Amino acid sequence: MKQDTTQATLFELVYSRTAILPVKREINTYPAEPITEENFQETLLRRTYDLMETLENKQRKAANNIQKSQEKQKKKHDSQLLNKPVEFKIGDKVLLYCTKVEKQWSGKFDPK
Repeated sequence: MKQDTTQATLFELVYSRTAILPVKREINTYPAEPITEENFQETLLRRTYDLMETLENKQRKAANNIQKSQEKQKKKHDSQLLNKPVEFKIGDKVLLYCTKVEKQWSGKFDPK
């Protein structure tokens, strides 16, 4: 299942390909030509470079998607904060932050 932020699955970002179930392994995907001892090194290097290139592209695309998503989330969050100014009225209950209690737990509290 593709994630909303990266637009890719975790498997694709790690292995640079889609996951294949064992049942679907009957399809021969790579390489198109048979491997012989003469072209084994060349085929292996070509496949390695292909994987590295596609992996880098997918990770770069995922990073861009993450950045866009974070910017979108920040813009939405900031707009919600700016649209609702906080106004207190007499009699409203608010949370009082007491620094003496914090100092008590740090060992610096000196009661008078």
